[in-house]
Amino acid sequence: MNILIISHFFPPHKGGVETAAYYTAKNLSKLGHNVFVLTSKQNHTKDFTKKEENFTIFRYKSYHLPEIRGFPQSSHFGLILKGIFNLPKIIKKYNIHIIHLEGRFFPISVLAAFLNSIILKRPIILTIQGRLSGGYAHHVEFFYDTVIMKLIYSHVNRIICVSSSLKKHMIKSGGNIEKLKVIYNGVDTDFFKKLDSVSLLDNFTNSHKDYKKVIFVGRLDHQKGVEYLIRSIPKVLEEYEKVHFLILGNGNLESKLKHLARNLEIYSHTKFINMIPLRKMPEFYSSADIFCLPSLHEGFPLSIAEALSVGLIIVASDTEGIPEAIKENKNGYLVEPKNIGQLSQKLLKALNLDQDKIKKISQTNKKLAKNRYSWEIIVKRIVNEYLDCLKQPKS
Repeated sequence: MNILIISHFFPPHKGGVETAAYYTAKNLSKLGHNVFVLTSKQNHTKDFTKKEENFTIFRYKSYHLPEIRGFPQSSHFGLILKGIFNLPKIIKKYNIHIIHLEGRFFPISVLAAFLNSIILKRPIILTIQGRLSGGYAHHVEFFYDTVIMKLIYSHVNRIICVSSSLKKHMIKSGGNIEKLKVIYNGVDTDFFKKLDSVSLLDNFTNSHKDYKKVIFVGRLDHQKGVEYLIRSIPKVLEEYEKVHFLILGNGNLESKLKHLARNLEIYSHTKFINMIPLRKMPEFYSSADIFCLPSLHEGFPLSIAEALSVGLIIVASDTEGIPEAIKENKNGYLVEPKNIGQLSQKLLKALNLDQDKIKKISQTNKKLAKNRYSWEIIVKRIVNEYLDCLKQPKS
C-alpha cells in the first residue's frame, strides 16, 4: 500500500503524537509498504522533502498561535498552509491509497479530512491520542467533539482510540460506534529494554548509589499532575529518606514546580532534568526503581508503555487508559488523581517491596509490553484496519 501519514508534529520534536506517528511509519515501512509523512518543520530553513528510514517526509512551515494563558499548549496549534495546498499533488503523484491522520486537535487534521471528503476521496483513518485539560481547553475539546466530529469526521472511515476509556468518551460525544476501534500506543521493546549495571541517574543524585530513584517523564503542565507528586514527597521522606525523585521534562509549569519544591524543603531530594537524548532513555529508565505518572487524565501514555518494557514498578493515576495496563498490586499501584496522601502511601508501598516481589512485577511488565504493546503487534492491527477500509465501497 501507499500510505500518507499526516501529523502536525514529527521527530525530532518530542511528544506522544509525533512518537506514535514515527513508529507507525517505521514499522509500516518494515512491512513493505510505501510510507509518506506530511508534517511541519521545526526551524527557519526552507520547506524540504527527505527520505528517512525507508519513508519520505514532506516538511512545511507552520504558522502557530502564541501561548495563551489558561489554554495549555496553545502554541502547538499551528496551520501548515503549504502542506494543505500541496496535499492533492502528493496524493496524485504518489498514488496514495489511504490517509492516516494523527491527532484530532491539529488544524492540519481537520482541513485534510474536509479536503478529502470533497476532493481527494481516499479512505481516511484518524488516531485520537488523548484529551485536553486545564483552563479553557475543555471548552475547545467540547467544541471539537460535538461540532467538528459531526461535521468533518463523519467522513472518516475509521477512528482509532488509544484506550477503551477514550472510545467511551467519543461514543458519549456522538461518535459512530461502528467506526471506533481501540488500538493502544506501542513501544519499541528492542530499544526500551532493561540494561544491566547502568548508573546514569547517579550523575543527578550526588552519588547516593544506595538511594532508590523515582522518575517522572512527561510535560510539566497541569494535565500531568506533577504538582501532586511534589506535594507527596515530604510525607514519603518522613518514612523513607533514602530516595531521590527525578523529574524529566519541560513545560509552562517548570518554574512554579521548582519553586514549590524549594518551599517544601525537598529540593535536595528532587532533581529537575530538562532533557535526556533519546538514545540514553533506556539507560535513564534502567537506572530507576519506580516510574510515577500522577496525571489528571490520559489516553494511553507512551511513557507507561516504555516503563513497562523496561520492567519498572509503576505508580500511576487511576484514570482513563492507565488502569487498562496497570492492575493494582499485580504489576503496579493506582492512585486517585490529585490525592496526595494516597500517592505518598502507594509510593511508600513500592519503595518497600522486597526483591522477590520486585523481580516478579518486573518480569510481568516486560512480558506485558512484549506481548501486548510492541509496535510490531500494534502496527499489524493498524494495517488490518487499513485493509478493511479499502474494502469498503466509496461514498
